[in-house]
Amino acid sequence: MNALVTRLLAGAATTAAAVVAKRAVEFGWERATGDPPPTADGVDDDRDLRDLLVWAAVLAASVTLAQRLAKRSVDRFAED
Repeated sequence: MNALVTRLLAGAATTAAAVVAKRAVEFGWERATGDPPPTADGVDDDRDLRDLLVWAAVLAASVTLAQRLAKRSVDRFAED
């Protein structure tokens, strides 16, 4: 497969994977805590800060994993 097409496909796949992962983590957070995901504006005490840090870590790990899996899938597809 053409290298440019592969790079464009990888970019589209990783972007879509990031969006889906973010929505899935948001949904999971709301189901688990009953509250929307925390924002920096809502930090008033240590518990809010802890929730924000946990949210950021879970979101970053999920998005990174989804992007790596999407990129790996595109690479395997491009080899064939």
